[in-house]
Amino acid sequence: MNRTAPFATRSFQPLLYWALFHLVVWSLIPFFCNTCLPLDTIEASMWGSEWAWGYDKHPPLSGWTAHAAALLAGDLGIYFLAQLCVVTAGIGIYRLARLLTLSTKEAFLAVLSLDLLFYYQYAAVEFNVNILQMPFWAWGWFFGLNALQNKRYASWLGLGACIAMGALTKYIAVFMLVPLFAAWWTRGELKTALKSPGLYLAATVSMLLFLPHLIWMINHEWITITYGLSRGGEEPAVWWQHIWHPVEFIMGQAAIMAPALITAAVYYKTKTTAAKSIQGTGALFFGAFAFIALFSLISGMAPVTMWAAPMPLAIGIWLVSRFQIADRPRFFLTMAGATTALYAAAYILVFGLAPVIREKPHRVNYPGPEIARQVEEIWKKNSSETFDYIIADEWAGGIVNHYGHERPSVVIHGDYKLSPYLREEDVKARGALVFWQKSRNHLSEKQKSMQRELPGIESMFAQIIPLPDLVIPWPRRTDGRAGRYGVAYIPPENPNE
Repeated sequence: MNRTAPFATRSFQPLLYWALFHLVVWSLIPFFCNTCLPLDTIEASMWGSEWAWGYDKHPPLSGWTAHAAALLAGDLGIYFLAQLCVVTAGIGIYRLARLLTLSTKEAFLAVLSLDLLFYYQYAAVEFNVNILQMPFWAWGWFFGLNALQNKRYASWLGLGACIAMGALTKYIAVFMLVPLFAAWWTRGELKTALKSPGLYLAATVSMLLFLPHLIWMINHEWITITYGLSRGGEEPAVWWQHIWHPVEFIMGQAAIMAPALITAAVYYKTKTTAAKSIQGTGALFFGAFAFIALFSLISGMAPVTMWAAPMPLAIGIWLVSRFQIADRPRFFLTMAGATTALYAAAYILVFGLAPVIREKPHRVNYPGPEIARQVEEIWKKNSSETFDYIIADEWAGGIVNHYGHERPSVVIHGDYKLSPYLREEDVKARGALVFWQKSRNHLSEKQKSMQRELPGIESMFAQIIPLPDLVIPWPRRTDGRAGRYGVAYIPPENPNE
C-alpha cells in the first residue's frame, strides 16, 4: 500500500492541512505560552497606533498591520497575522512551482520544504518586518515570471505592487528583484524582460505606491535609512571584516538551513534530469544570498541573520526540481514532521516553561497587561486628564501603549526625533508619565536610575515629580520574584484644555 498516494491525487487537500496547521497550531502555541508579545511585535503595534507614513526604524506597513490585527483580536490576532504571512507566502510558492511546470505533488512538497527552516516555524511566531516581507517575495517572483511567460499585464501590476508593499515593509525587500532578474537571465529571458513595457509599468506602479513614504522620509531627514545603515555597522570596516562578515553570514545561513541541506545530501544520488529543463530554480534560491554576501565583501557591512528570512523561500522548488524527492518522499516527510515537532517542542520548552526553569525572564514572559493596568492606575491617581503620553523606551512604553485601555503615545527615549509624529509642546501641555524598568529582581541592589535610562528628562521637564516604584510579580513563577519599575509624573502645563 502506497501511503504517499494522496499527495499525488489530492494535492490541494495536503496544502490546506499545511495552511491550517500554521494558522491554528503556530498561532495558539505562543498565545498560550506567552504572557506578553515579543519586542519587535510590541514595537510594531506601538508604531501602528500612530498611523504615520513612517517610523524611526522602518516604513509603515508592519506597524499598520500589527495594530490593526491587535484591534481586531488582541495578541492572538497578531500571532495569527504572522502565520498568515507564512501561509500566503507558501501559497505563492505553490503557484510559482506550478508555473515552473512542477506537478501538483512536487509543488506541495516544495511548500512543505519551508517547514524544514527555522525562519518559517520557530522564528515566524514573532511578527516583524522580516515576516511581513515573505508574501511579497514569493508572489513577486510568481508575478514576474508569469508576466513574461504568459504576457500578462495584470501580473506586471502585481509585481509592481509586491515591490512597493515589500519596500513599505522594509527597504531590503527590493532585493527580491535580484533572484528574479537572475532567474530571467538563466532562463534566457532577461533581454525580453528589459524590453517589455510591462517591466516599466511595474516600476511606475511601485514608485507611485511608495511615493507617500518617500515624501515622509524627505521631510524627516531620512531617519529610516540612517537606522538601516547603523544595523550593518556604524564604524568603517577594517580589511579583515570584508572577508569575515560574508563568511559569517553564509555560515549562519547554512546552519539555519541544515535540515534542508541534510535532505539534499540524502537525495544527492537521485538527481533528476528534469532540473536541467527547469531553469531559474537555483537563481531564485541562491540569488539573494549571493548578492548579500558579495555586497558585504565589497562594503564590509555585517548582515543581520534575520535579514535573510524571506530569501530561501524558493528552496523547496530547487530541492524538488533537482532531486527525485517526489518519487521517494518518505524520508522527506519524516524530516519535515520531525523538524516541525522539534521546533514546536523547543518553543514550548524555551518560553512556555521558562518561568519555572529560568531565573532571567524572557520578554514574552513579562506581565504585559498587568504593567499597563498599574501604570494607568497611577495616572488616574495623579491626574484627571486623559492619559495621552508616556515617556519610555520602545519596550516599556510599547507595553503600556499596546495593553493599556487608553493607548498613550510613546515619546521614545524622550527623543522627539524618534517619535516625529509627536510635538513637545503637546506633551508639556497635556502632561505625561515617565516609565522605565529598574531591575528584573525587585530586591536587587543594582537599580537603573531615570538619569541612566532616560538622560535629559529632568532638564526637559522642570516640574517632574518622582513617584513610588511599582513592584510587579513575574507571571507563572513560584519563587516570589518581581520586577521593579520606576515612575515619574509630569503635570500638564495647561490642564483641561
